[in-house]
Amino acid sequence: MQYYNEEKMHNLRLRIEEEILNWPNVTTKKMYGCPCYKNNEKLFAFLVTDGVVLTKVSELEKIKLSKEFEIKPFQAGKRTMSKWPQICVDATTDLEKIIPLIKTSYDQSQTSS
Repeated sequence: MQYYNEEKMHNLRLRIEEEILNWPNVTTKKMYGCPCYKNNEKLFAFLVTDGVVLTKVSELEKIKLSKEFEIKPFQAGKRTMSKWPQICVDATTDLEKIIPLIKTSYDQSQTSS
C-alpha cells in the first residue's frame, strides 16, 4: 500500500518543510515512504497523500480540529490509528492554519514519553 505520492505532494511538502525544519531539534526521515518529522526522535507529524497526520494531539485538540478541517483517523493498512488525526489538505489549503496545528503536535512531543 502506498501512503504517499511525492509527485502530488511535492509543493505542499516543500512549503511545510520551509517552516518546520527551522524548529529546534527537528529531523526528517522516511517511514513507509512518507516524509516524517521528529523532535528529539519523537514523531510529531508526517505527510500522506492529501493529508498531514499529527501524532501528538489531545482529544480536545482533535475536537477543535474537526470543527475547522476535515479529519479522519490515520489508516495504516487494516489498523486504525484513532489517536492520530489525518487532516485533509490539498493545494488550496491555507497552510497558515495548518502550521500552528503541526506546531502544537511538535510542542506536545517535547513533553510526552
